[in-house]
Amino acid sequence: MRRSWMEKQKRYSLLAKVLTPAVAGLTLLSLAACGAQGTSNGAASGTASGASEGKTSIKVVVAPIQFETAYVAKEKGFFDEAGLTVEIVPGADPSANLAQTVSGQADITTASWGVMTTATAKGMPVKVISGNGVVDPNVDNSGILIPKNSGIKTVADLKGKNVAVVGVNTGGDIPMLQAAAAAGIDPKSITEIAVPYAGMQAALEQGTVDAAFAADTFYHQLVDAGFKSIASPVREFQGNMPVTVWAATDAWLKSNPGTAKKFNDAMTKAAAFYTDPANVKAIVDITARIKQVDASKVNPKAYVPVNVSINLATGQAGIDAMKDLGFVTKPLTAEAMLWADAPRFAK
Repeated sequence: MRRSWMEKQKRYSLLAKVLTPAVAGLTLLSLAACGAQGTSNGAASGTASGASEGKTSIKVVVAPIQFETAYVAKEKGFFDEAGLTVEIVPGADPSANLAQTVSGQADITTASWGVMTTATAKGMPVKVISGNGVVDPNVDNSGILIPKNSGIKTVADLKGKNVAVVGVNTGGDIPMLQAAAAAGIDPKSITEIAVPYAGMQAALEQGTVDAAFAADTFYHQLVDAGFKSIASPVREFQGNMPVTVWAATDAWLKSNPGTAKKFNDAMTKAAAFYTDPANVKAIVDITARIKQVDASKVNPKAYVPVNVSINLATGQAGIDAMKDLGFVTKPLTAEAMLWADAPRFAK
């Protein structure tokens, strides 16, 4: 059963390789999709389709990490209460996920703050509609990992090395590059290799890469397997910053503002359920079922905080870091990335 999850990730990884660095390809997709987003035609309709009993049907893409809140909303009836019938589709890295939305294959997707930053900077017609996972400033839920017998001891030793990242130049690698600069080496001296989270252990074991920048449950699985973390740059440089967010195209939001609000209402309830310590077992059960592993293999410490509201201050800090590293060349504000009705706060 585990193999099916791995096969899905490999398949989505192939899509990601075609689309990454995604924003270049997505710009082309957006031109073709903008016209289609306003009409109902296929897997995901530009105007969310009507379902039975007066509910609205939408398709939502989730990432291989931080997907639990979507399943909570579906299985605990929060989508139903909001008048939505939701099909959840397993996705891949944030760039490939966003591509599905822009091309009209899905209505709402999990994206990353970094990918949405680069997409917005390049003029793509997409917006963040609400937040999801947030960086915990006190707990290591990601890190740069090396094999036990590696000669790499510090981030400075990554100079000239190959490092597995879930997406090359998509924003998720920013903390690692910040750590490299802080360690006194040129971030460009590190060769990034695109590897899906599910394939990072094999890449390390086979020597395809020298290190891996893993996150969430995949990070903890690698630590449990004996790999050593030499740094936790996400926690060190991005504490309290939005990590995963929910996003949609401008055209879809223009046609379906009420549906987007209903989605946010359901996700607010899901976030409250997810955050309640009394529900940890239920969340673990969801993770185990979706990843097709035994619940005993799921580490609750891997769960990050969730907030539907976007922290504008930390979000802006992330944008500024991307500008410093050359990912963004023009001035950009966190506000500019958000849908008009996206929940947010200033501190």
